[in-house]
Amino acid sequence: MKRQLLRIILLTFFVFSNAELLNHNKDSVGQSSIHHATHLSLKRKEISKFTPAHRKFQNDALEIHNILRARHCVPPLVLDEEMNIRAQIYAEHLAEKDGKLTHSTDLGNRFGENLYAITRKTPITNLTAEKVVRTWYEEIQFYDYSKPVYNASTSHFTQIVWRESKILGVGYASARKGSKMFVVAQYGPAGNHRFKFSNNVLKPKC
Repeated sequence: MKRQLLRIILLTFFVFSNAELLNHNKDSVGQSSIHHATHLSLKRKEISKFTPAHRKFQNDALEIHNILRARHCVPPLVLDEEMNIRAQIYAEHLAEKDGKLTHSTDLGNRFGENLYAITRKTPITNLTAEKVVRTWYEEIQFYDYSKPVYNASTSHFTQIVWRESKILGVGYASARKGSKMFVVAQYGPAGNHRFKFSNNVLKPKC
């Protein structure tokens, strides 16, 4: 009997904050950053095939990440297909649950993660990767370079510019008939390590 079963992916959950905020066009926007560990097993019959729209979103996300990283004098990221697949699987999982944003990671904590969710009254057709990444990056205004430590309110920004991160994976999925979208970005190696901020989060002076 032929069956395509995706291997069970063990994910350790981290939940730091489930911040909800309202932007200027009255979309409901949520973001989340890393905290306590739980476990999740996902089973899929097959890995999602990326559409041209997914590929464009991934490439656009990579481009804006590297534009912002260049400001901080750190090397560019490159897209990693395995991480793209993993990010997409988790985005689809979040869309199926349609609940609060909760982080995922593997048992070895080998990758970092930024999450984003947006809800509108009508189907979302114009959400861009640049808007999502710049929303994370805007946390720079709260980062104190004189105190280079982890802060939940700046963890999306610090992961974007983390010098030691080298690869990126991006996925997105819709819920509520297209009126809600979840975006997942994963990074390897993971950022936001304690005691490493001074060497990895550099001032924007390039």
